[in-house]
Parts: sequence; C-alpha cells; structure tokens
Amino acid sequence: MYHVSFFNLLTGAESPVSEKQEQINNVEYNETLKYKRIFLRKPPYLLIPSYSQLTFEYDPIGRIKKTILPLAQGETSPVVVTTAYNSAFETTETHSSGTSKRTVKNASGEVLYVEDFSSDGTGAKIGFCYDIAGNRIKKSDLNDGSLMSCPSSSAGVPTKDVSGRNQTYWSYDAFGKLKAQSDPDLGVSSYNYNTFGDLTSTTNAKGVTTTFTYDGVGRILTKNIPEGNIQYTYDSFSGSENALGRLVRIEDSNQNKTFSYDKLGRVKKETRVILATTEGNPLPSETAGPYITETRYDLLGRVTRIDYPEHPISHGRMRACYEYGTAGYISGISVQVNTNGILPGYCNKDIVENITYNEFGQTSSLTLGNGITTSYGYDVKGRMVRLNSSGDVGGSNKVLQDAVYSFNPNNNITNVVNHSTDFNTQFVYDYDGLGRLTSANGSYIEPSNSNFTQRFQQSFDYAKNGNLTSKRFHDPLSGNISDVWSYQYTNHQVTNIDSSKSGNDTLVMQYDANGNLTRQRDNVKDLTKRISIDSQDRITQIQDGNNAILGSYWYDESGFRIRKSSLEPKNNVFSNVEILYPSKFFGLEFIESENVISSVNNVYLNGVRIAALNEAGALAYYLTDQVDSVSTVLDDEGNTLSLMQYLPYGDTFVQRGDLNFSPKFNSQELDRESGFYFYNARFYDPGIARFTSADTIIDGELDTQGWNRFSYVKGNPIGAKDPTGHCSTLSTVPCKTQLELGGGGVPPVGRPGSSSGGGNSAGLGAAATGLLANLLGSKDDKPSLPDKPRSTSATPSEAKDMSKAGLDPLNKSDVKNFLDKGNKSGVTHGGNSGTNNKTNASPFEAKNTSTTSGYRYVTKGEVQAIKDTGMLRGGREGETYFTKDLYKSGAKAQERLSLDKKPTHRVEFEISGKPNYEKYGSKVDPLYGQPGKGSEFMTTDPVKVKLINVQPLK
Repeated sequence: MYHVSFFNLLTGAESPVSEKQEQINNVEYNETLKYKRIFLRKPPYLLIPSYSQLTFEYDPIGRIKKTILPLAQGETSPVVVTTAYNSAFETTETHSSGTSKRTVKNASGEVLYVEDFSSDGTGAKIGFCYDIAGNRIKKSDLNDGSLMSCPSSSAGVPTKDVSGRNQTYWSYDAFGKLKAQSDPDLGVSSYNYNTFGDLTSTTNAKGVTTTFTYDGVGRILTKNIPEGNIQYTYDSFSGSENALGRLVRIEDSNQNKTFSYDKLGRVKKETRVILATTEGNPLPSETAGPYITETRYDLLGRVTRIDYPEHPISHGRMRACYEYGTAGYISGISVQVNTNGILPGYCNKDIVENITYNEFGQTSSLTLGNGITTSYGYDVKGRMVRLNSSGDVGGSNKVLQDAVYSFNPNNNITNVVNHSTDFNTQFVYDYDGLGRLTSANGSYIEPSNSNFTQRFQQSFDYAKNGNLTSKRFHDPLSGNISDVWSYQYTNHQVTNIDSSKSGNDTLVMQYDANGNLTRQRDNVKDLTKRISIDSQDRITQIQDGNNAILGSYWYDESGFRIRKSSLEPKNNVFSNVEILYPSKFFGLEFIESENVISSVNNVYLNGVRIAALNEAGALAYYLTDQVDSVSTVLDDEGNTLSLMQYLPYGDTFVQRGDLNFSPKFNSQELDRESGFYFYNARFYDPGIARFTSADTIIDGELDTQGWNRFSYVKGNPIGAKDPTGHCSTLSTVPCKTQLELGGGGVPPVGRPGSSSGGGNSAGLGAAATGLLANLLGSKDDKPSLPDKPRSTSATPSEAKDMSKAGLDPLNKSDVKNFLDKGNKSGVTHGGNSGTNNKTNASPFEAKNTSTTSGYRYVTKGEVQAIKDTGMLRGGREGETYFTKDLYKSGAKAQERLSLDKKPTHRVEFEISGKPNYEKYGSKVDPLYGQPGKGSEFMTTDPVKVKLINVQPLK
C-alpha cells in the first residue's frame, strides 16, 4: 500500500512480505518538495526514526550537500557523506570514514579529472582530453604529479605508451567513428567502415585483420578470421519458426547453431552441432549432436520451462520448470529427468522451493530439494550480515554454515565468523582508503578432529593505478613475515615476481602485443606453461616446458567454450578427459581410458549454479558464500560430499572430501591442468591474483581503479566478484568497451568475443533474449539480490490480461487506457467481478501472446476422449474451460479452479482453429493466491487440439 500527499508525492509505503511481518517506510519532504528524510525498516519492522532514518540536506539551489545514512546495528555514529561544490565545474564528495572523490568537468559537462584520496595517504588520479566534438581523445594516469597534456585531435594515435602513466589515445574520422586507438595494455589497433558506417575491418596490435560483410539492411553476414569464416543467416532456415527479420543460423569452424522463435521473437529452440569433436583426440561420432535446448515463457516473458539437450547415447533428458510469486520473483525450480528422452508434462523433483524475499527484493530464505534451508539476514543498509544453512540430515539437525559478517563504515567486510556442525572458521580483513584488501588472516578448525587445524595470514600492497605490488606471507601464530613476493610491471602486465625466500625471478611472465599471457615460468617448481592464443585472444592450448599438451580448448563465435581436452588424474593415473559444453546447462564428460560418456545437467538460480544432476538423476547441491564461492557440496540426503575454503584471491585454503567438483571460487570452473579459473570471457590466475589477458571492458571509466585491465575486482575479493570476467560487482556505472570509451559512434560489431560474456547468454549465443540471460546467468547480481520485476503500475493479473488484449503492461499509456476501459465496462482489474463482454479474438493468438498451448485438468475418461476425437471434452456441446495455470496435484487444481471433481490428469495441448473466447478469459476472478481463484478461459465452440503431453497428477 502506498500513501501520497496533496502534491502526489510518495509519503509512505506498507509492504506485507509475509503473514507475520510488515515493513513500513515513511518519506518526509522539505519546503521545496525534495527528499528530506526516509525511514527504513528495522526488525520487527516498526517505524523508529531515531534508528533507521536516511536524511538529506540541500544547499540554497537544491543540490544535495549532506547525506546521513541509517545507523546499522553495532555502529556508534552514522555514516555521513558531504558534497562540496567548489565551483561550477568542481565537486568533492567526502565520506566520514576519511575517503574523498574530487571530480572536475568542463563547460560541456565532460569529466576532465577524477581524484580519489583518503586520510590514510592512499590516492589516485586520472585525467581526460576531448576534441571539439566531445569525443574523448586521451586518458592518462596522473599519479606522478604531472599535469595533463592534450594532443591535437588531428595528430592520430602514437605507439603503445610505456611511460608508466598508462596513457590511452583515440582518433576519429570526419563522422565521429573511431578509426584508431593506442592502449597501454592492448596496443595499437585500427578500424575501417563502409559508407553506411558499418565496421568492415579491424586490425589489432598483432597485425591480425578481421573483416566483416553485411546484407542490404546492415546485418552482418560474415566475419572473416584466420581460423575460418563465421557465417550468419537470417529470415528463414529449415526448422526455424517465426524467423523473419531474425538471426536463424550461425556457422563457424567449431560448431553450427540454429534458432527458432516464438511469436514474440524470443528464442524457443536452439540446435547446436559441435564440429570440433573431430579435432585433437577424436571423440565418438555420436557426441557431435545435434543438441537441442528448448525454452518456454509465460505471458510476462518469464522463462517457465527449459528442456535440456539429450544424452547422445542413452537419450536421457532433463526438464527444468520455473515458478514465480505474485510479485514477479522466482519462487521455485523443479526438474524431471527421463531416461528415454520423452519428457513428461511436469517437473516432480524440487531443486529449490519456498524462495522468499524481503520488502527490498533481497532473498530472505530458500529450501533446497534435500531439505536444507538457507536464510539470509540483512541490516538496515541492506548488507547481508548473516548466512545460515541448516536442516535435517540423517535424523538430526545439522548446521552446514552459519556465517556472521561485520563491516567498516565503507561497507567493506572486516570479519566473518562461521560456526557449523563440522567446522568453525574465522576471517579478519583490513583495507586501505581505496577499498583494497591490505591484510587477511583466517583459521579453520574441525571440533571433532583436533588434529586438523589450518591457519593463514597474508598482507598486500598496491600501486596507485591498482597494480598489486607485494604479497606477504606471514606465520599465522607469530605474525612474522616468512616470504615477500615483489611484483614488477610493464604498465599493468606483471612480468616478474621476486621472492625474498626463493630469490629473484621466482615467476616470469611473457605477453603478446595484445596483452595475452603466452608463457609463465615458475623457477622454484621448475614448471613452464606455454600458452597458445587464437586471433580472438582466447587460450586454445597450454603446453608444458617439454611441449607436452596439458589442455586444449575450443570456442563458438561468441567465446562460449564448447570443448575442453586435458590430462587429469583419474584413479591415481593421468587420463585424457574430454568435456563438451553443448549449452551452459548441459555438459558431457568422456574419459578415454574408460570409454564412457557421462552427462551433467546444471541448474541455475539468478545466474548462480545451485545444483547439478547426472543422467540418472543423482544430485549435488552447492552452498555458496557472499561472493558465490562454493563452500559445501551436498548430496540429495543432505550429506556433505566436499568442503572448501579459499584464500582471499582464490587459492585453495581447505578442501575436504571429493576433489572432482569443478565450480569453486566465485562458482567458476577451475582448470586443474593449468591452475587457471575460466571466467568465461578470459582466464584468472589465483596464484598471482591477476587475469591472464587484458580486459576489453573498462570497469568504471570514472573510477581511478577501473582502468587496470588485469586487476581482480579492484583489489577487493572479499566483498566483490566478477561473474563474467569483465566487470566486478563493485561497479556503480555501466562497464564500457574500448569502442564505447572513445565517445564516437559505436560500430555494430565490437572486438571479437569481447562483449559476449564468454557464453553468459545461457548457451543461446547471439540470439539470447535479455530476460532469459538475466534469469540464467548474465546478471552480475549477488545470489541474495534476485532480478527485480520490471516496473509497471499494473498488477501481475492485470499485466496478464493486458498481454492477452494486445497491450504493453510496461507502457503507461496502455496501462491507463486499459484501466479506464475496465472501469467503464464495469470490470475492476484488481480482481473484482464485473460484466464480461465477448470478443472473437483468441487470447492465445492475440498480439503479445507467445503460444497457442494450454492445460486442462481432467479425469482418465476425458483423456481417452481427447485421444479418440482430438477435441477437448470429446467434442461435446457446452462450455469448455482450460487454463494457463500449472498445478502439480489434483487437489490444488480442484481448489484453485473450483472444479466439481478432483482431476487425475493434466493434459497439455496446442489449439487448432480460432474458437471464440470470453473477452478477459476469466471463469472466476483472476485474483491469485486465494482458493477458487485460478484463471481460466471459456468458450462454447468446439476446441480442436493437438495433444502434447498427458501427465498423471499427484
């Protein structure tokens, strides 16, 4: 419930989030109608202004000059942020903890200088130059005290800068298109365009040229690279539905993908054939595919079902079903695994259920399919302060994790205390004024095993530009330093690491002209990695010092890794292990020595892998921490299969149990053959805490730490993660590609593979829809921060009705017309009964309707009648009802749909023809969440159908 003032200003909100708790927000305004004070919730959700108010103060012309944040539990004084307007072009924002940011702009509003500084003496500064058209032509670090010097806009770009100031240059053509750039990490590259402004060729610092061709409407047809051409097909292809104007096929040397769409243009089917199975160590011919992934959506565009690819030998296949609450958040995921490839109509195994949220959209709790419940606690600032997972295991309650978090005024985690049944851990952290981790110490103790106790202590130093300059190893008991690693750099590329214990050049690194690591030598361990890079800056092979192949890798056109071949220890011997990735959801493993192909089906919740199943349905559940690092792996009974803890930058601290689970630090996969984590867009080396290649994305263009293309999450691995290998979750502004940073026109094609997220489009490649990608992996949100529903003033049931009527529930004008029309016709769209008018338009075939399918809940006799006649109700005259609502049990369907008898089966069908329907399609009020209030469609016409599935109900 919302409260508004005479001026239509929001003054309060009441948001019931469960039957037992209610949150109240109040908003006060000053005399100029600007926010003055906002009251936030505090358990038990009562209005306590002295505890939880957020206050703003303004200067005489209405600019915020002071913000006083809510006082969180344990804080003795509030955090205050003040903004000083030093001139019309300069502002300084100062945090009460002692950190400040100074920003200087020119008269056009373009940022010239950004300076971060702190009371502890840390600080950094960057500067920018622009041409007369407002295109950025230079960026430079100003940490040596020198002044910014701007080149002539007609001077072009110089060679790669090696001055240590990390200077980047851009130049443009007469139309503002970027034609050349010089980057301290990526080197010098150039761009050419056709007369329509389409990018036709790029040449990188290695001299590799990539060319592009287009059709008559500007769609890319071919991308020509040294490894082979990539071809794109549009509008029509065999088996592709609703293809006009859309991408239907991508072909490259490693794989082919074909797409089919629903009527709203969302990908409903992807078919992939992997050609790379014949390269390297050839795989059985069956592993080439085709692999089919099918997706279904509801009327609001949310994914409701995903059918995974089949196992190529057993033809077993999994279906995942997604359920949503009335607020639009996902409420549960269930699956069905079938060994014969014929999928049943519903999912009968819960993977996660009872997902609840607080009034701010943060996850409050969830229950895994093995009965383990995870609850999340937050303070008044929205920070997660407690993470608890517990449940019945073997007949007794077991605590899997119970972590309590403490923070400093800058919201950095300073202490984590975790007590569980099997182990206790404690970690203590400290940071510099730029939020970079400077010290960490931790302990792991098993109460039942006094002989197993692990401890560590490390400390770190950084340069002003974000380079990690030293890493110290301490004796965890005495605190004495046992070893110091000193990092040497060329720009942001670490080239040497000297050890006070082992001597100079303990580690030596070499890079190519594009900033890719090509060789790493460990002189202490006498180990060498020789790394091969393709034209798209992706690792394709790693060899040891004797040129023996440790690992080989293949990718599709977007950078998604589709095959990995490596030597791995299996049963105490090294075996060749082949892994195929037909989609993000589905993988195959072939162990050559055993001649067996096994599969794994991955289940994701808000982009994080929470469970995995093999073809027989055996389950593993993943419990994760605040940065999604896997801490515990459980089986379907709640028993612990593996325990893991990590050092700050991702090295393994403790690992107990099964070592073979791939997702570990940040839930990313560890390639054991190299020791690198695969972060989709690129690889990360936890040993040296650096990425192995330069990022093609700038992680915050106005952040002094954001221009370091090799650093990991800007030096804060405790509170931030990097889900895609491009952007950390610390970022408060959109990350930008090199082409976007210049400020000129952005070509339709960026650096190859740079912005794909390495497959974070949920295996759908270039044709993935934003909503599917958000649900299944491309969002950078923490697991406790689920994707929020898109804003609309229509209720969920109203939005559904609008979609059926061909209206956009996100368009304010459509919403107004819809509500006005409802009031005039006697229909109140909040769920109250009014008069229903008939129309000839089918709600399943109207604009914005994705499918002609529906459900009917019936007895066994009607199932046979439908099979015999191809008609609902066997073609008998009278009223025929069916629904879009999915219920798993006959009792629930009877309750929600007000049926006379409890149904025994649910039939899923596609409608043939165009029967007449009730205008708003409601047998009873579509007010969800109440018995007898399910939503149905009714017609008196015969309904001819094509039967899809018949499923017995619980």
